[in-house]
Amino acid sequence: MMQSRQMLLLMQNEVLPLDKGLTTEELANWVFIIDAINFNFWTPDGVPKYSVNYNGKTRNGYLAMVSAVNRAIDEGKKMYDPKYYSKLTVEDLKVIFRSDTESEMPLFEERVKVMHEVGSKLVEKFDGSFAQILKKAEGSALKLIDLVAREFPCFRDTAVYNGQEVKIYKRVQILAADIWMLYRGEGLGAFVDIDKLTIFADYRVPQAMVYFGALKYSDELMDKLKKEMLFQNGDSEEVEIRGCSMHAAELIVEETRKILKAGGLPTAGLNSIKVDYFLWDYRLMHAEELNSTPYHRVRCIYY
Repeated sequence: MMQSRQMLLLMQNEVLPLDKGLTTEELANWVFIIDAINFNFWTPDGVPKYSVNYNGKTRNGYLAMVSAVNRAIDEGKKMYDPKYYSKLTVEDLKVIFRSDTESEMPLFEERVKVMHEVGSKLVEKFDGSFAQILKKAEGSALKLIDLVAREFPCFRDTAVYNGQEVKIYKRVQILAADIWMLYRGEGLGAFVDIDKLTIFADYRVPQAMVYFGALKYSDELMDKLKKEMLFQNGDSEEVEIRGCSMHAAELIVEETRKILKAGGLPTAGLNSIKVDYFLWDYRLMHAEELNSTPYHRVRCIYY
C-alpha cells in the first residue's frame, strides 16, 4: 500500500519540490496554492499550448504551471508562502508564469485574483499555515473538504441541477487527495475516510472514459463537442457529463474489486482517487491517441 501511494505521488506530482529544502508545513502550503490555481488549461485546437521548459523538460498545461512555480522558487521567490504570493502584482506573476510559447496561461487574471484571495485569508485567519486547517480536519478528508470549501469560495464547485444543489468539488477533493499523498496517509494526512472521495470531475477524465467506453455520449452531444461548443459552468449537459463520470468511476471501482476478489487478489486500497489518477495520467501519456475523442469545454475557475 505504501509503495502504491508513492508511485501515485510520483505520477501525479512528478515535479513535487522535494529537493528545495522545504519543511513539511511549507510543502503542505505548496500543495494548497498549486491546487488553488489548478484549473482550466485547455487551449482551442490549433493554438499553441501554455508550455514551460524546466530542468530540461517541456511541460504543458497543469504541469507547466507547476514547473513555473518551482522555477520561481529556484529564483528565490517564496511561492509556498502566502505572505509572499498574496502581495504579488499582475506584472510579477506574468514573469513567474511566463510561457515558452506565445500562449499565456488561460484565465490568468482569475488566477491572480485567486492567489490574492486565498493567500490573504490563509494569513489573516490561519497564520499563513495550511497545516492549521489540516489539524482542524481531525483526520477526515470530508471534513477538510467542507472546511476549505467554506473558507475559500474559489474551491466551492457547486451547480444547481433540476432545482437541487450538486456539490461536485473537483479541486478541493484533489487537495485532500494530494495532502493524503504528501503525508503518505500518515500524520496530518491520515484520513480515515479517504475512500469516500469521488473522482475529480474535470474535462480530461471524462474524455478518457469516453475513449475506453466507460461513458457514451448521445449523437447530439457528441456533435456539440466536435464543434468545440463552449459550455457555461452549470449548463445541464455540463453537469450531466461531470456527474455521470463520477458515477462511472464508482462502477469501475466496484467491478474491479469483483475481478480482483475472483482472482484471489487483495482489493484494499482501490478507490476512486486511483481510478482518476490512472485515467488522467493515461490521457497525459497518450494525448495524441485521444485527440480524436472530443471533450467538453468550459471557461471557469472550478475545473
